Order: sequence, then C-alpha cells, then structure tokens
Amino acid sequence: MKPQLINKRFKFTCWILFLTSLLTLSAQATAEEWIYTIRPGDNLWNVSERHLTSMQYVSRLQQLNRVPNAYTIPPGTKIRIPVAWSKQHTEGVYARVVNIHGTAMLTRVSTAENVPVELGMPLYAGDEIKSENDAFVTVEFLDKSRMRLQDNSHIRINEMKVFGDYGLVDTLIELQQGRTESSVPPKSEIGTRFRIKTPSAVSSVRGTDFRVGTLTNGTDTSSEVLTGLAQVSGGQKAINVSAGFGTVTALSAPPSPPVKLLPPPDLTQTSDIYERLPLIITLPALAGASAYRAQIAKDQNFDAMWSEFTTAKLPFRDGDIPDGDYWLRVRGIDATGIEGRDAIMSFTLNARPEPPFVIMPLPDGVVDPIAREFQWAAQSEAAHYIVIVSQDPAFSTTIVHDTKVTDNKFRLIDPLSPGQYFWRIASVSAIEGAGPFSDAMTFRMPFPGPAMEETKFDKSQMTFAWRAGGEGQRFHFQLAHDKEFKQILHDENTAATQLTVNRPDGGKYFLRTKTIESDGFEGPWGPPQAIDIPYANPYWNLLPFMPLIDLLL
Repeated sequence: MKPQLINKRFKFTCWILFLTSLLTLSAQATAEEWIYTIRPGDNLWNVSERHLTSMQYVSRLQQLNRVPNAYTIPPGTKIRIPVAWSKQHTEGVYARVVNIHGTAMLTRVSTAENVPVELGMPLYAGDEIKSENDAFVTVEFLDKSRMRLQDNSHIRINEMKVFGDYGLVDTLIELQQGRTESSVPPKSEIGTRFRIKTPSAVSSVRGTDFRVGTLTNGTDTSSEVLTGLAQVSGGQKAINVSAGFGTVTALSAPPSPPVKLLPPPDLTQTSDIYERLPLIITLPALAGASAYRAQIAKDQNFDAMWSEFTTAKLPFRDGDIPDGDYWLRVRGIDATGIEGRDAIMSFTLNARPEPPFVIMPLPDGVVDPIAREFQWAAQSEAAHYIVIVSQDPAFSTTIVHDTKVTDNKFRLIDPLSPGQYFWRIASVSAIEGAGPFSDAMTFRMPFPGPAMEETKFDKSQMTFAWRAGGEGQRFHFQLAHDKEFKQILHDENTAATQLTVNRPDGGKYFLRTKTIESDGFEGPWGPPQAIDIPYANPYWNLLPFMPLIDLLL
C-alpha cells in the first residue's frame, strides 16, 4: 500500500475519533439536566436571563425543547435545561435539623468542630453526621425535601447547590454507613434534584418517597421506592425503579433487576395496649420475609422517631421507653436485604409505676383465715396502692376494692368464706398516676382449724369433739406439753369429728387442729388452745396420811 494512502486513512481515522469524542462530550454535557416548569409571564428570554449563564443559549434551549415560539409558551410546560448551561451558586445554601432524638455528632470540616447535633442547627456542604444507637436525625433542605438519618448511620453532605435563580436545588448526600428514609416533594416552586450516593450506587429522585441503605457487608446498597420514580445507577449502568419496587446494587456492578416489595405485615391481631416492659409485640410471620424492621415513633408521620430494631425472629421485643401513646411501623425484609412496605398502627404503653413484688400470699398461696393479711415490698415510686379481691379472675365483681392503701400491707376487715379467690395490686405514683395491675393471683381461704366444742374426762381417758366445716374433710390433731408443740404427746390424722386419747398426768397442756380438705389441701393450724387437766389423785387427798408417811420415811 502506498504511504500517501496510509497517511490519508490515518488522518481520517483520527478525525472520526475526534468527532466521536466531541459527540460524547456533548452528550455528557447535556445528559445532566433539570426540569423547569413554565410560569405565567415566562418566555425563553427571561428564563435564560434568570437561570442560564449566557443569553446565547436561547436558541439552543428552544431547539432542545422544540419550542415553536420563544416568546409565547403555555404555563405549565416543562422544559429541559442542561446543568452545564445553568448558573450555579452555593452561597447562603444550607439545610437545617428539624428533629433529633438520641445522640448524634456533627463534624464540621470547615471549622474542625465535633459537636452534638441540636434542633434547628444549620448544616452546610461538607458537614458529616454520625448517629448512635436509637438516635435519629431529620434534615430539611431548601426545596423542602426531608431526609431522616436512622440510628447507627453516617452521612456526609457532599453538595448543596442552587441552579439559576432558585430554579433548581441540587443535593448530593453520601451515605457511608446505615440507612436513610427520604421524602422529596413532587411539586414545588423550586425544582429538585436529590441524590444519595453510597459506595456502590447513586439513587437520584424527583418527587419520591424512597429508602437507601448499606447492607451488612458495608458495600452493597438496597434502594426501595415507595412513591414516584427513582433512577439507581451503579457499575456504569442506570435503571429506573418504580413505586413498590426495590433493587440491590453490589460494588462495581449494575443494579439488580427491580423486584416487588414485600406486602405489609398483618397487625390486625397485634395488641394496642401494653402494661409490661420489655414490649413483646406479636404478629404472624410474613411470607418471603427473612427478617423484620420495627420502628416506634411519637407521631403518625414518624418524624419523631423513638426506637428502631431489626430481628429475624418473632415476636419483637423492645426495651425501655416511657409510658405514653406511640405509633408502630413494621416491614418485612427479603433475603436480598430489600425492605418491604410498612404496616402502621397506634398503641399505648402504661407500664409505670410497676406493680410491687408480692410477699404474701404468693400465687396459689394461702391466706391465714385469722390474720387475713396481704403484704408486698414497698415501691419507692408509689404514693399508695390499689388492692382488689374477687371470686372470679376477670374481677367482674369485687369483694374488696381499696384505692388508698398507704402501707405495704393490707388486712381484710371481714373474714372470707373458705374457698378460692383472686387478687391483684397496682402502684399509684404522684407523678404518673396509676400503673398497671399485677396479673391476677389466686389464693385460697382455708377452713380454720376447728374449735373444740366439748371435752370429757374419766380416770384414764379424755375425749375431744369438734364440728366439721365441709363434706369429706379430715383433721390433724396434736396434743403437747408446750405451746411450741416440740414435746408432742399425741399426733393423729382422722376423719372423725371426735378423738379419744389417754389421759396424761394433771397439769397444763396445749392442743391444736387443722382441717384437711377433700382434695388433700391442708389448711393452717388453728391457734393453740390451753387445757388444764385435773390430777387423778390431788395432793390434798393425801393430807390425812402425812404423819404416817413421815413415820415411814
């Protein structure tokens, strides 16, 4: 081949490559665009004057948007404006903290500050926020977009720019760890371009509610779209994700094909009143869920978040939160880490002051039919206590309902008939009012030890008699020298209502009985009864024989 021909072909190839690079650069320059909505009185000339760097772009703007008349454009028309043609400024552009719960730290690169995040605090490009466990920060941007930083998360505000004369607010957040939940208004006087960047993906939205999180490996990203549309890019590829779908983007890889979000869990059978801590929240398992995320907030919009936790097991358990009214939000998480749609319900927690520790009677215990006393440990928070006694576990009717028990013990004034009863107790705080009742505790009021009705003596025996309190009862009888019943003379278990024993020497003795129910339940010993047994040969009968006794001695 001739050298001249080779040289011509080489020059032609270089020219083609040059044109290709120009076209590529031009495509890249116009690929970054924002949308402006024409208002009454707008035309391409005053739009260009307000928002573009040069009036020379008027014709190009007209050509790009195929506008027939640059002077007359119907209001509401949306036109594309390339970022490269737009005025841009950052002066006076900042976000602010509109809600904070827990501890989060702000690192301000411009001043090397490291301070706690506070409500109302302004945030500027370059600022970083780290949230601790159960700490949540909600940030509002100039275009009214809101982003909530979840607990144990770390973000950096990379960019906050205004294009044109407040025609567009461009925000770029770098999520280094954790999760964010964002809401970008669909319609606003100010245009919006809102992006969240992670190690593996960039999620860009306009008018969307969406969530972005880093997965457990720290590099992969989950993106979930609740309303609107998001563009997720990674590995030099971008896909559109519609509402109700999510995608996962691995490091240096394109986003996975969007999958449908899991439906909301079923909370119809979940309790809306809790009187114990920790909270135990029950719900049926959700098909397709390998884990769950639960969030607790003080408001229905979940702006005032209080607590968040994930678990692979049901039921949920959450720790120490104050009494009050709350909202619960639960979603399933699929095997890839994509989080599904939310189920939301309200609930009330009233767990304080806690019921005191019961000393007696313990559950299934016995109340002494004579003392009839109830006792519990003193509760430091309690100003007084409420004690209720009933014959049914639902406490539909009550025998005792005392709301002003100031001591840590209580005595029944009137005796109860033998049988099974239920009681419960609550503490009342001067600050928080009445706390929850303890669980219903059963106790038994036994038959008291029967009292002796008749005692008969003869020279060698004595007989005791009493009255049975119920059918099928047995009785335990003891006779002793001492009141403590350590020196027992007679011990017998009998079904009879009288008992004959050998008569001991004369003197003072003690006896006691207790009732054994037909089901084998043994009541308490009745109070000891003293008995004076006459001597069989009193000493005064020997007085006439005393001289003879002395003679014999």
